[in-house]
Amino acid sequence: MSIIVRQYGLLDPLNWEDDCFEHLYLQNKLWNRLVEIEQDNRNKYRVIMGSDKEVAIVQTSIETIKARIAEMDIQRKNLRILHRKKSGTHTEPLDEAIKSAKIELKELAVRAKEIRTAAKGRIKELVSHLEPERNDAVKLAYNTSGLWWSNYNAVVNSYNTARKRAMKEGAELRFHRFDGSGRFTCQIMDGMSTGDLLSGRHSIAQIRKVSCSEFTEIIKSNPPAIQLQSVGSRRNEREYGVLSITVYTGEYDHGKKTRRILDFPLIIHRPLPEATLKTLVVNRRKIGLDFRWLVTLTFSSEINESIEHASKSACGINLGWKQVEGGLRVATISDGTETRHVILPQVIIDKLSYTELLQSRIDIATNENYAWLLGRIENPPDILMEDMASFRRAKRPHPAKFAKFVIKWRTECPDFEPQALAAAEVKRKMTKRLSQEHHHLRDKVLRRRLELYRNEAKKIADKYGLIKLDKMDLSRLAVLEKEDSISNKLSDIARYHRKVAALSEFREWIVKQSLKVGGTVVMIAMESTRTCYCCGGAMVLSGGLFMKCRECGNLADQDENASINLLRAAVQ
Repeated sequence: MSIIVRQYGLLDPLNWEDDCFEHLYLQNKLWNRLVEIEQDNRNKYRVIMGSDKEVAIVQTSIETIKARIAEMDIQRKNLRILHRKKSGTHTEPLDEAIKSAKIELKELAVRAKEIRTAAKGRIKELVSHLEPERNDAVKLAYNTSGLWWSNYNAVVNSYNTARKRAMKEGAELRFHRFDGSGRFTCQIMDGMSTGDLLSGRHSIAQIRKVSCSEFTEIIKSNPPAIQLQSVGSRRNEREYGVLSITVYTGEYDHGKKTRRILDFPLIIHRPLPEATLKTLVVNRRKIGLDFRWLVTLTFSSEINESIEHASKSACGINLGWKQVEGGLRVATISDGTETRHVILPQVIIDKLSYTELLQSRIDIATNENYAWLLGRIENPPDILMEDMASFRRAKRPHPAKFAKFVIKWRTECPDFEPQALAAAEVKRKMTKRLSQEHHHLRDKVLRRRLELYRNEAKKIADKYGLIKLDKMDLSRLAVLEKEDSISNKLSDIARYHRKVAALSEFREWIVKQSLKVGGTVVMIAMESTRTCYCCGGAMVLSGGLFMKCRECGNLADQDENASINLLRAAVQ
């Protein structure tokens, strides 16, 4: 059984009403309710676990050390503010004390884990009722959510997946703020063929293909919020249609069943596969002040299409970020016969840098708007009094909050300070233009980077059956300070390039594309960069991108050296 996923762009729905928006809100509400249930369940478990004497003793010790570290951290921050310097002789005693306390806490956490593991057997009977209670609460939550079964199933499945991951990583589930984003899910119980989807035989989901001219007339009558390029494409490769999905079902007062259908103009940029449709998900994602719609169709096929790789060839891939001519080198690939590099173009880096400049301008404008507003309005009407008080309390001003206040001012009391209101409108519109430019450009550039990584990963997966990657923890490269309070030494430009390179995204696509064609990805932790591929000696920096072996004097590009070492490890 093979899984085929297709994603297509949608335009704004043709018959969107408040009831559809409400169902997005109800899904968000159900998620937050499930998070409440999970938190309540964990709190009950912690109370029972804390009732064990041994656990209580070690937990008290842990809390004491954490409180001591927090107190010393506050003192260190105050010293940094006083001396206007992050580190130096003024913070050295506290740095050493915090480092020692963290080491003590780490050792204690290992012992606490062993004690809790031993305590699980003692409290097994006391916690046996928690899981049935949680299951009953989850069942009650989705049955009373007011959602259609396919939508609440999708929320519950997401909750179960996130819960397992959180328990494995020792994390907590988080509440979601509702901003209008969401999804509609259509689960086809026995599956639906592509022919049935196009013929409209099932009411749960269907696609009606239309001509280019008819599609143009449809979008003219319902112009999209996000500006489109002209309809049509080179060589006429695109097809167009109208996607109809079920949002929910219900009954009229006299008992007759009703079905709420939502229609979307659909851009089919590549043909639908001949397979069985299992799930169809329509996503509504906020981009700036607008929303983008996408549909994801998941098919299953019993035809196992296997791609035979030439002699199951292998390659080693060294991931990293280094500034070179033309952009950022993000990967080096060696297969024993040739070595090539994957370059993130400079145009993407420049545009991402420009988006950060736009964000800075938005922040400055927002701060100025808040300062102007607080200095300009002294005695606002009662209807605006609470909002003004909220502005004074705000630690981080937000442009949307200022915009909502101006709109409320304009609609509720336009006669109050009309000149100031006109100035506030100008400031709001200026900030709005900057926000729209920032969000749309950033979304466009990130999608362009993703497309580059996806295509490069596909080339690699199609050519090599065995791919070897360095098993490095990319999340540790992002932290400013390690667990032992030692600063993670990276220059500002290196940190920025790390963020721009997004190596985790590229690595994720390499794994995905390889799995699609039946390839194998192997990750191993090794000193691939600092080990000479000729003799196995230690490599030292020799200038620029090159390193030199202390033993044999071999001079090699550090990324090429690392990829060859990974290749040989993979072949062995």
